[in-house]
Formats: sequence, C-alpha cells, structure tokens
Amino acid sequence: MNIDLSFSRSALVLPKEHSHLKIVIIGAGGTGSFAAQAIARLVYELKEHGKSVEMLIVDPDRVERGNIPRSNFCAAEIGKFKAQTLAERLALAWSLQVSYSNELFDSEKHLKQEEHTHRQLTVLVGCVDNHRARLDIHRALEGSEGYRSSEAANMWWIDGGNGKFSGQVLIGSTVRKFATADCIVGSTICRKLPAPSLVHPELLQDQESGITRRAEERVSCPDLVRLGEQSLNVNQRVAIEVTEMLSSFLLTGSLRRFASYFDLESGSSRSLYCTPEHIEKAVQLSKAPKSEPRKR
Repeated sequence: MNIDLSFSRSALVLPKEHSHLKIVIIGAGGTGSFAAQAIARLVYELKEHGKSVEMLIVDPDRVERGNIPRSNFCAAEIGKFKAQTLAERLALAWSLQVSYSNELFDSEKHLKQEEHTHRQLTVLVGCVDNHRARLDIHRALEGSEGYRSSEAANMWWIDGGNGKFSGQVLIGSTVRKFATADCIVGSTICRKLPAPSLVHPELLQDQESGITRRAEERVSCPDLVRLGEQSLNVNQRVAIEVTEMLSSFLLTGSLRRFASYFDLESGSSRSLYCTPEHIEKAVQLSKAPKSEPRKR
C-alpha cells in the first residue's frame, strides 16, 4: 500500500514582509457574495492582531430576484448594486472600512499605487464566471511582477470556480514560466507559485458560449440551479475553500497547498501540495487538454 506523504513534505507558502495588506474581491455573485462575508471576518481578525488591512469589492451588477437564494442577498436588496450592498452591510456588521466599486475590474483604477506600495501586499480574490474577467486579473498579476525572478511577489491571485457539482480553488503569484526549484527556499518555505492561469490555461479561454446549449439558449446561473444543472450549495463551498486558503496564507501561516478540488456529488476532495513534484506536474499537465473545464 502506497502512502502519500506529500503534505508532510510540503513547504509553507509565506507572503513577503508587508506593512499594509489590500484584499480585492472581484465578483460579488454566487461565490463572491458568500466569500465577502467570510473575508470580512478574516479582515476583522487581522486588524485585531494589529495589521493594516483594506478590503475592496468590485462588481458592476445589481441584485436580481433570480440571485436569491443562490447568492448572499435578500429580497430587500433587489435592485441595489451588489458590491455596494455587501460593502455597506459588512461595514456595519464588523465596524470595518469596506470600499466598493460598481464597475468592471480595472487594474489601473482599482490597484492604484499608493505611498506605502513598496511595503504593500495585494491579494486578488477572483470570484468571476467568465474568461474575460480572468484575463484582466491575469494581466494585473503580470503587470505587478518585478524584473528579477527572485523578487518576492507583491501580488497574489486566488481563483475560485465551479461546475455543476464540483469546484476548485487555486492560488499563485506568477504568470511567468520558471524552474520549479526556484519556488521553494531551503525545502521549507514557498515564496512563489504558478498563477491559476498557468495551472489551468483553459480559465483564460472562451468556454461560456454554449457548452451545453447554443448561445441563444443560454440561461442564468440561478436558472441552472432550478433546472438541476447546478448545485444550490456549490458556490458556498467554493467560498469556504477560498477563505480557508486565504486565512491559512495570511493569518495562521499554515498554507501548504496551491490547489484544492472537490465534488459534492461523490463527497470527495483532493489538494495539490507545495512540493517540487506537485508543482512541476501541475504545470506540465496544464499543457494537455482538459476533459471537463470548470469555470464558474
């Protein structure tokens, strides 16, 4: 019987030393609306530990009747902007300053350079359901990278996506090709990881145009739930996985994985750990076609 000891051999993923943390939640729909609430609790806890943290929610859409109960909104909020609604609610609940933008994500606007940038760590939390939004996040991460591959990452990207019953959460800091050995320092500390778009290149490809229907027959995510084509709880599960990964990364310093996958129908889950073997295999397999891309 073979026993997988990858977790026990994995390195800790540690961010660079920073005096200010900026968490940007991109997308406030099915996954983002639940993730925002959990991330606000994390921000509160970080502040209790004396950390300087700001939180920004970005989404151009308004709450619709069909968003209830799949998203974290109620009937009284129908017609209001999602990002603004969540920001105001969380600010009241946790006595936090939560910023919002009722627009599409724009890296030049929403990642504006400030006086403490050289000591700032930025984490982009992608909760989007289309390849164009992920391309914008990918480019933002690319633009943040230093000239030297050895430089500590100023920006990280956590991406959550799901299919009918399954989902995945990935974290990474570079869109550049690199030697796997460069990721891990002294076999115990992981300072950078391949971006979600390197592990799953299909995230940047157009998969929204009628995978199961022609474009003119497409229906909304809430309707997919009613038709039995998407689990009612899959977005909440993705949000939980996103926040747990974020908490391990920023609060407890215990993160040892860069990808987690689950399937609600079978009740199974698995993770890829921060070992040279897992990282190298993940990037190599990304060159092969995927049988079941997960995007939402």
